[in-house]
Amino acid sequence: MMVGLADCNNFFVSCERSRNGALKGIPVVVLSNNDGCVVARSNEAKSMGIKMGQPAFEIRDHILSGKLTALSGNHLLYREISIKVHDIFRRHVPKTIDYSVDEAFLLVDEIPERYLRSIGERIVREALESLDIPVTVGFAPSKTLAKLVTDECKHTGKSVGVLAEGDRETAEKLLRETPVRELWGVGRRQAAKLYTAGIYTAADFAARDLVWIRKQLGINGEKMWRELNGEHCIELNHVDRPLQDSISETRTFPMDVTDYDYLRARIAIYAADCAARLRKMQGVAGEITVFLSTNPFNQRFAGYHPSATHRFADPVYDTVSIVTTANNLLNRIFNPEIPFKRGGVILGDIRPDRRLVSLFMTEEEIHRENVNRRLMNALDHLNPNVGRSCVKLASQMTSGHPGHNDGYSSSFQSPK
Repeated sequence: MMVGLADCNNFFVSCERSRNGALKGIPVVVLSNNDGCVVARSNEAKSMGIKMGQPAFEIRDHILSGKLTALSGNHLLYREISIKVHDIFRRHVPKTIDYSVDEAFLLVDEIPERYLRSIGERIVREALESLDIPVTVGFAPSKTLAKLVTDECKHTGKSVGVLAEGDRETAEKLLRETPVRELWGVGRRQAAKLYTAGIYTAADFAARDLVWIRKQLGINGEKMWRELNGEHCIELNHVDRPLQDSISETRTFPMDVTDYDYLRARIAIYAADCAARLRKMQGVAGEITVFLSTNPFNQRFAGYHPSATHRFADPVYDTVSIVTTANNLLNRIFNPEIPFKRGGVILGDIRPDRRLVSLFMTEEEIHRENVNRRLMNALDHLNPNVGRSCVKLASQMTSGHPGHNDGYSSSFQSPK
Protein backbone atom coordinates (compact mmCIF):
# COMPACT_ATOMS: atom_id res chain seq x y z
CA MET A 1 0.00 0.00 0.00
CA MET A 2 1.67 3.20 -1.20
CA VAL A 3 0.41 6.77 -1.55
CA GLY A 4 1.91 9.83 -3.20
CA LEU A 5 1.79 13.56 -2.61
CA ALA A 6 2.18 15.98 -5.51
CA ASP A 7 2.97 19.51 -4.33
CA CYS A 8 3.53 22.60 -6.48
CA ASN A 9 6.61 24.55 -5.39
CA ASN A 10 5.95 28.10 -4.09
CA PHE A 11 2.67 27.88 -6.00
CA PHE A 12 1.44 31.49 -6.09
CA VAL A 13 4.91 32.76 -7.04
CA SER A 14 5.27 30.02 -9.66
CA CYS A 15 1.91 31.03 -11.17
CA GLU A 16 3.08 34.65 -11.47
CA ARG A 17 6.37 33.53 -13.02
CA SER A 18 4.56 31.35 -15.55
CA ARG A 19 2.97 34.54 -16.96
CA ASN A 20 5.96 36.85 -16.46
CA GLY A 21 9.37 35.33 -17.12
CA ALA A 22 11.11 38.45 -15.80
CA LEU A 23 10.18 37.33 -12.27
CA LYS A 24 12.30 34.17 -12.49
CA GLY A 25 15.49 34.12 -10.49
CA ILE A 26 14.70 37.20 -8.39
CA PRO A 27 13.20 37.55 -4.89
CA VAL A 28 9.38 37.61 -5.20
CA VAL A 29 6.58 37.51 -2.64
CA VAL A 30 2.81 37.41 -3.07
CA LEU A 31 0.72 39.37 -0.57
CA SER A 32 -2.64 38.55 1.02
CA ASN A 33 -5.99 39.92 -0.17
CA ASN A 34 -5.53 43.28 1.50
CA ASP A 35 -1.78 43.43 0.79
CA GLY A 36 -1.34 43.01 4.53
CA CYS A 37 1.11 40.12 4.78
CA VAL A 38 3.21 37.61 2.83
CA VAL A 39 1.37 34.44 1.72
CA ALA A 40 3.92 33.05 -0.76
CA ARG A 41 7.69 33.39 -1.22
CA SER A 42 10.17 32.45 -3.89
CA ASN A 43 13.28 30.57 -2.76
CA GLU A 44 15.26 33.79 -3.30
CA ALA A 45 12.90 35.66 -0.94
CA LYS A 46 13.26 32.91 1.64
CA SER A 47 17.04 33.32 1.43
CA MET A 48 16.58 37.01 2.29
CA GLY A 49 14.92 35.97 5.54
CA ILE A 50 11.37 36.88 4.48
CA LYS A 51 8.94 34.92 6.67
CA MET A 52 5.56 33.44 5.76
CA GLY A 53 2.85 35.70 7.19
CA GLN A 54 5.27 38.59 7.68
CA PRO A 55 3.47 41.99 7.62
CA ALA A 56 4.02 43.98 4.44
CA PHE A 57 5.13 47.09 6.32
CA GLU A 58 8.12 45.17 7.73
CA ILE A 59 9.49 44.50 4.22
CA ARG A 60 8.54 47.87 2.75
CA ASP A 61 12.17 49.05 2.57
CA HIS A 62 13.12 45.98 0.52
CA ILE A 63 10.24 46.68 -1.87
CA LEU A 64 10.98 50.37 -2.31
CA SER A 65 14.70 49.70 -2.83
CA GLY A 66 13.94 47.22 -5.61
CA LYS A 67 15.57 44.29 -3.81
CA LEU A 68 12.22 42.52 -3.48
CA THR A 69 9.24 42.36 -5.85
CA ALA A 70 5.87 42.17 -4.11
CA LEU A 71 2.69 41.25 -5.99
CA SER A 72 -0.93 41.46 -4.94
CA GLY A 73 -2.57 38.04 -4.90
CA ASN A 74 -4.34 37.13 -8.13
CA HIS A 75 -6.53 34.24 -7.07
CA LEU A 76 -8.38 34.00 -10.37
CA LEU A 77 -5.07 33.13 -12.04
CA TYR A 78 -4.09 30.71 -9.29
CA ARG A 79 -7.43 28.91 -9.49
CA GLU A 80 -7.19 28.62 -13.29
CA ILE A 81 -3.71 27.08 -13.08
CA SER A 82 -4.70 24.91 -10.10
CA ILE A 83 -7.46 23.28 -12.15
CA LYS A 84 -5.01 22.49 -14.95
CA VAL A 85 -2.28 21.11 -12.70
CA HIS A 86 -4.76 18.87 -10.85
CA ASP A 87 -5.91 17.58 -14.25
CA ILE A 88 -2.29 16.57 -14.90
CA PHE A 89 -2.16 14.68 -11.59
CA ARG A 90 -5.36 12.80 -12.49
CA ARG A 91 -4.03 11.77 -15.89
CA HIS A 92 -1.18 9.74 -14.41
CA VAL A 93 -2.72 7.83 -11.48
CA PRO A 94 -5.99 5.91 -10.91
CA LYS A 95 -7.38 8.38 -8.34
CA THR A 96 -6.42 11.59 -6.57
CA ILE A 97 -7.63 13.51 -3.54
CA ASP A 98 -7.34 17.27 -4.04
CA TYR A 99 -5.97 18.42 -0.69
CA SER A 100 -5.48 22.11 -1.55
CA VAL A 101 -5.06 24.40 -4.55
CA ASP A 102 -1.47 23.21 -4.98
CA GLU A 103 -1.44 19.71 -3.42
CA ALA A 104 -3.04 16.36 -4.19
CA PHE A 105 -2.63 12.91 -2.74
CA LEU A 106 -2.07 10.25 -5.40
CA LEU A 107 -3.77 6.92 -4.67
CA VAL A 108 -1.49 4.35 -6.31
CA ASP A 109 -2.07 1.17 -4.28
CA GLU A 110 -2.87 -0.76 -7.49
CA ILE A 111 0.45 0.20 -9.10
CA PRO A 112 3.65 -1.82 -8.51
CA GLU A 113 6.19 0.13 -6.48
CA ARG A 114 8.88 -0.10 -9.18
CA TYR A 115 6.83 2.17 -11.48
CA LEU A 116 6.21 4.98 -9.01
CA ARG A 117 9.36 7.01 -9.66
CA SER A 118 8.73 7.11 -13.40
CA ILE A 119 5.11 8.18 -12.78
CA GLY A 120 6.33 11.01 -10.54
CA GLU A 121 8.87 12.08 -13.15
CA ARG A 122 6.20 12.21 -15.85
CA ILE A 123 3.96 14.38 -13.65
CA VAL A 124 6.85 16.76 -12.92
CA ARG A 125 7.84 16.96 -16.59
CA GLU A 126 4.32 17.60 -17.91
CA ALA A 127 3.54 20.28 -15.32
CA LEU A 128 6.78 22.10 -16.14
CA GLU A 129 6.51 21.78 -19.92
CA SER A 130 2.80 22.60 -20.31
CA LEU A 131 2.22 25.06 -17.44
CA ASP A 132 5.74 26.15 -16.38
CA ILE A 133 4.86 25.09 -12.83
CA PRO A 134 7.53 23.19 -10.82
CA VAL A 135 6.13 20.20 -8.90
CA THR A 136 7.63 17.84 -6.31
CA VAL A 137 6.26 14.32 -5.83
CA GLY A 138 6.88 11.99 -2.90
CA PHE A 139 5.69 8.38 -2.44
CA ALA A 140 5.56 6.47 0.84
CA PRO A 141 3.49 3.88 2.75
CA SER A 142 1.25 6.55 4.36
CA LYS A 143 0.03 10.11 3.71
CA THR A 144 2.09 11.61 6.53
CA LEU A 145 5.25 9.87 5.35
CA ALA A 146 4.55 10.93 1.75
CA LYS A 147 4.35 14.53 2.96
CA LEU A 148 7.70 14.16 4.74
CA VAL A 149 9.29 12.65 1.62
CA THR A 150 7.99 15.54 -0.50
CA ASP A 151 9.32 18.12 1.96
CA GLU A 152 12.70 16.36 2.08
CA CYS A 153 12.88 16.42 -1.74
CA LYS A 154 12.24 20.17 -1.75
CA HIS A 155 15.03 20.76 0.76
CA THR A 156 17.51 18.67 -1.24
CA GLY A 157 16.50 19.91 -4.70
CA LYS A 158 15.02 16.62 -5.90
CA SER A 159 11.81 16.43 -7.94
CA VAL A 160 10.72 12.89 -7.01
CA GLY A 161 11.30 10.73 -3.95
CA VAL A 162 10.18 7.21 -3.07
CA LEU A 163 10.28 5.72 0.43
CA ALA A 164 9.88 2.03 -0.26
CA GLU A 165 7.63 -0.05 1.96
CA GLY A 166 9.79 -1.93 4.45
CA ASP A 167 12.80 0.39 4.06
CA ARG A 168 13.19 0.99 7.80
CA GLU A 169 16.69 2.47 7.56
CA THR A 170 15.68 5.27 5.20
CA ALA A 171 12.43 5.89 7.08
CA GLU A 172 14.23 6.21 10.43
CA LYS A 173 16.78 8.62 8.94
CA LEU A 174 13.97 10.76 7.53
CA LEU A 175 12.18 10.84 10.90
CA ARG A 176 15.37 11.69 12.79
CA GLU A 177 15.96 14.69 10.52
CA THR A 178 12.38 16.03 10.85
CA PRO A 179 11.69 18.38 13.80
CA VAL A 180 8.47 17.42 15.54
CA ARG A 181 7.10 20.96 15.03
CA GLU A 182 7.15 20.33 11.25
CA LEU A 183 4.90 17.29 11.44
CA TRP A 184 1.57 17.53 9.65
CA GLY A 185 -1.02 18.36 12.32
CA VAL A 186 1.36 19.56 15.05
CA GLY A 187 0.69 23.15 16.07
CA ARG A 188 2.76 25.50 18.21
CA ARG A 189 1.07 24.54 21.49
CA GLN A 190 1.33 20.82 20.77
CA ALA A 191 5.00 21.20 19.85
CA ALA A 192 5.71 22.94 23.17
CA LYS A 193 3.92 20.12 25.01
CA LEU A 194 5.98 17.50 23.18
CA TYR A 195 9.24 19.34 23.92
CA THR A 196 8.56 19.17 27.65
CA ALA A 197 8.17 15.39 27.27
CA GLY A 198 11.53 15.07 25.52
CA ILE A 199 10.07 14.64 22.02
CA TYR A 200 12.02 16.80 19.58
CA THR A 201 11.93 14.88 16.31
CA ALA A 202 9.46 12.79 14.35
CA ALA A 203 11.57 9.76 15.30
CA ASP A 204 11.10 10.55 19.01
CA PHE A 205 7.34 10.79 18.40
CA ALA A 206 7.14 7.51 16.46
CA ALA A 207 9.16 5.67 19.12
CA ARG A 208 7.01 6.84 22.06
CA ASP A 209 4.53 4.38 23.56
CA LEU A 210 1.16 4.55 21.78
CA VAL A 211 -0.77 4.54 25.07
CA TRP A 212 1.08 7.71 26.14
CA ILE A 213 0.46 9.35 22.73
CA ARG A 214 -3.26 8.56 22.90
CA LYS A 215 -3.54 9.89 26.45
CA GLN A 216 -1.69 13.16 25.71
CA LEU A 217 -2.91 13.95 22.16
CA GLY A 218 -6.11 11.97 21.69
CA ILE A 219 -7.28 10.25 18.52
CA ASN A 220 -5.50 12.69 16.19
CA GLY A 221 -2.19 12.05 17.91
CA GLU A 222 -2.77 8.31 17.61
CA LYS A 223 -3.45 8.64 13.87
CA MET A 224 -0.26 10.67 13.47
CA TRP A 225 1.73 8.00 15.35
CA ARG A 226 0.29 5.19 13.22
CA GLU A 227 0.96 7.09 9.99
CA LEU A 228 4.61 7.67 10.99
CA ASN A 229 4.89 3.94 11.54
CA GLY A 230 3.63 3.24 8.01
CA GLU A 231 -0.06 2.59 8.66
CA HIS A 232 -2.84 4.19 6.58
CA CYS A 233 -5.38 5.80 8.91
CA ILE A 234 -5.99 9.41 7.82
CA GLU A 235 -9.04 9.76 5.57
CA LEU A 236 -9.51 12.92 3.51
CA ASN A 237 -12.77 12.27 1.69
CA HIS A 238 -14.17 15.55 3.02
CA VAL A 239 -11.95 17.53 0.65
CA ASP A 240 -13.93 16.22 -2.31
CA ARG A 241 -16.89 18.50 -1.45
CA PRO A 242 -18.24 19.85 -4.78
CA LEU A 243 -19.38 23.17 -3.28
CA GLN A 244 -17.42 25.89 -1.55
CA ASP A 245 -18.90 27.85 1.32
CA SER A 246 -18.22 31.08 -0.56
CA ILE A 247 -16.76 32.40 -3.80
CA SER A 248 -14.82 35.64 -4.01
CA GLU A 249 -13.01 37.76 -6.57
CA THR A 250 -10.84 40.54 -5.19
CA ARG A 251 -8.15 42.60 -6.83
CA THR A 252 -5.78 45.44 -6.08
CA PHE A 253 -6.07 48.31 -8.56
CA PRO A 254 -2.97 49.61 -10.39
CA MET A 255 -3.39 52.95 -8.63
CA ASP A 256 -5.63 54.64 -6.05
CA VAL A 257 -9.03 55.17 -7.74
CA THR A 258 -11.84 57.71 -7.28
CA ASP A 259 -13.41 57.15 -10.73
CA TYR A 260 -16.89 55.63 -10.25
CA ASP A 261 -17.16 54.23 -13.79
CA TYR A 262 -13.88 52.39 -13.40
CA LEU A 263 -14.95 50.88 -10.07
CA ARG A 264 -18.37 49.96 -11.48
CA ALA A 265 -16.73 48.08 -14.36
CA ARG A 266 -14.28 46.30 -12.04
CA ILE A 267 -17.01 45.20 -9.63
CA ALA A 268 -19.16 44.01 -12.56
CA ILE A 269 -16.25 41.94 -13.91
CA TYR A 270 -15.60 40.35 -10.51
CA ALA A 271 -19.32 39.62 -10.02
CA ALA A 272 -19.58 38.03 -13.48
CA ASP A 273 -16.56 35.81 -12.78
CA CYS A 274 -18.09 34.72 -9.45
CA ALA A 275 -21.36 33.90 -11.21
CA ALA A 276 -19.57 31.79 -13.82
CA ARG A 277 -17.68 29.88 -11.13
CA LEU A 278 -20.94 29.37 -9.22
CA ARG A 279 -22.61 27.76 -12.24
CA LYS A 280 -19.52 25.67 -12.94
CA MET A 281 -19.92 24.00 -9.53
CA GLN A 282 -23.71 23.78 -10.10
CA GLY A 283 -24.56 25.99 -7.16
CA VAL A 284 -26.76 28.94 -6.28
CA ALA A 285 -25.96 31.81 -3.91
CA GLY A 286 -28.16 33.22 -1.17
CA GLU A 287 -26.22 36.42 -0.56
CA ILE A 288 -23.68 38.77 -2.09
CA THR A 289 -21.23 41.23 -0.54
CA VAL A 290 -19.31 44.05 -2.22
CA PHE A 291 -16.41 45.77 -0.47
CA LEU A 292 -13.80 48.44 -1.13
CA SER A 293 -10.53 49.15 0.69
CA THR A 294 -8.18 52.10 0.79
CA ASN A 295 -4.41 51.96 0.36
CA PRO A 296 -2.83 50.84 3.67
CA PHE A 297 0.10 53.18 2.96
CA ASN A 298 -2.09 56.23 2.37
CA GLN A 299 -1.82 57.82 5.81
CA ARG A 300 -4.92 59.97 5.35
CA PHE A 301 -7.33 57.21 4.31
CA ALA A 302 -5.70 53.97 5.54
CA GLY A 303 -8.00 51.55 7.34
CA TYR A 304 -11.27 52.43 5.58
CA HIS A 305 -13.03 49.26 4.35
CA PRO A 306 -16.71 49.90 3.50
CA SER A 307 -18.90 46.94 2.52
CA ALA A 308 -22.55 46.15 1.81
CA THR A 309 -24.44 42.84 1.72
CA HIS A 310 -27.71 41.79 0.08
CA ARG A 311 -29.67 38.57 0.74
CA PHE A 312 -31.65 37.23 -2.20
CA ALA A 313 -35.27 36.25 -1.58
CA ASP A 314 -34.56 33.22 -3.80
CA PRO A 315 -31.00 31.95 -4.36
CA VAL A 316 -29.58 33.01 -7.74
CA TYR A 317 -27.07 31.72 -10.28
CA ASP A 318 -27.40 34.04 -13.26
CA THR A 319 -24.86 36.70 -14.17
CA VAL A 320 -27.40 39.47 -14.78
CA SER A 321 -28.95 39.27 -11.29
CA ILE A 322 -25.57 38.99 -9.57
CA VAL A 323 -23.92 41.83 -11.51
CA THR A 324 -26.94 44.13 -11.14
CA THR A 325 -27.07 43.56 -7.39
CA ALA A 326 -23.30 44.05 -7.08
CA ASN A 327 -23.52 47.44 -8.79
CA ASN A 328 -26.41 48.46 -6.53
CA LEU A 329 -24.28 47.57 -3.49
CA LEU A 330 -21.37 49.55 -4.89
CA ASN A 331 -23.63 52.63 -5.07
CA ARG A 332 -24.25 52.29 -1.33
CA ILE A 333 -20.56 52.33 -0.34
CA PHE A 334 -18.91 54.49 -3.01
CA ASN A 335 -17.57 57.86 -1.91
CA PRO A 336 -16.02 60.10 -4.62
CA GLU A 337 -13.92 61.87 -1.98
CA ILE A 338 -12.06 58.69 -1.00
CA PRO A 339 -9.42 56.96 -3.21
CA PHE A 340 -9.77 53.17 -3.17
CA LYS A 341 -6.96 50.71 -3.77
CA ARG A 342 -8.85 47.41 -3.72
CA GLY A 343 -12.31 46.02 -4.34
CA GLY A 344 -14.08 42.71 -4.46
CA VAL A 345 -17.23 40.62 -4.60
CA ILE A 346 -18.13 37.68 -2.35
CA LEU A 347 -20.96 35.21 -2.96
CA GLY A 348 -22.13 33.41 0.19
CA ASP A 349 -24.73 30.95 1.43
CA ILE A 350 -23.91 28.65 -1.49
CA ARG A 351 -26.00 25.51 -1.89
CA PRO A 352 -26.69 22.94 -4.66
CA ASP A 353 -28.76 24.23 -7.56
CA ARG A 354 -32.09 22.42 -7.30
CA ARG A 355 -34.24 25.06 -8.96
CA LEU A 356 -37.02 23.26 -10.79
CA VAL A 357 -40.07 24.45 -12.65
CA SER A 358 -42.85 24.39 -10.05
CA LEU A 359 -46.57 23.75 -10.44
CA PHE A 360 -47.09 27.01 -8.56
CA MET A 361 -45.12 29.12 -11.06
CA THR A 362 -47.03 31.26 -13.56
CA GLU A 363 -46.51 30.77 -17.27
CA GLU A 364 -44.53 34.01 -17.37
CA GLU A 365 -42.24 32.84 -14.53
CA ILE A 366 -41.70 29.46 -16.21
CA HIS A 367 -40.85 31.16 -19.50
CA ARG A 368 -38.46 33.59 -17.79
CA GLU A 369 -36.70 30.75 -15.96
CA ASN A 370 -36.29 28.70 -19.14
CA VAL A 371 -34.97 31.69 -21.10
CA ASN A 372 -32.58 32.52 -18.27
CA ARG A 373 -31.25 28.94 -18.24
CA ARG A 374 -30.65 28.96 -21.98
CA LEU A 375 -29.02 32.38 -21.82
CA MET A 376 -26.58 31.33 -19.07
CA ASN A 377 -25.79 28.05 -20.86
CA ALA A 378 -25.01 30.00 -24.03
CA LEU A 379 -22.87 32.49 -22.09
CA ASP A 380 -20.87 29.71 -20.43
CA HIS A 381 -20.43 27.97 -23.78
CA LEU A 382 -19.05 31.15 -25.36
CA ASN A 383 -16.89 31.91 -22.32
CA PRO A 384 -15.50 28.45 -21.41
CA ASN A 385 -12.66 29.84 -19.26
CA VAL A 386 -13.60 31.88 -16.20
CA GLY A 387 -11.90 35.28 -16.38
CA ARG A 388 -11.41 35.13 -20.17
CA SER A 389 -14.72 36.49 -21.46
CA CYS A 390 -15.36 37.07 -25.13
CA VAL A 391 -19.00 37.99 -24.41
CA LYS A 392 -19.62 40.53 -21.64
CA LEU A 393 -22.41 42.57 -20.14
CA ALA A 394 -22.29 46.27 -21.00
CA SER A 395 -21.66 47.06 -17.32
CA GLN A 396 -18.40 45.08 -17.47
CA MET A 397 -16.87 47.46 -20.01
CA THR A 398 -14.17 49.59 -18.42
CA SER A 399 -13.98 53.33 -18.75
CA GLY A 400 -10.28 53.14 -19.58
CA HIS A 401 -9.11 54.60 -16.29
CA PRO A 402 -5.49 55.80 -16.44
CA GLY A 403 -3.18 53.00 -15.38
CA HIS A 404 -5.85 50.39 -16.08
CA ASN A 405 -4.53 46.88 -16.66
CA ASP A 406 -6.77 44.07 -17.85
CA GLY A 407 -4.00 41.51 -17.31
CA TYR A 408 -3.98 39.02 -14.52
CA SER A 409 -1.24 40.50 -12.36
CA SER A 410 -1.15 43.82 -10.59
CA SER A 411 2.02 44.79 -8.79
CA PHE A 412 2.07 46.03 -5.24
CA GLN A 413 2.16 49.81 -5.36
CA SER A 414 4.01 51.98 -2.89
CA PRO A 415 2.44 55.33 -1.93
CA LYS A 416 3.31 58.22 -4.13
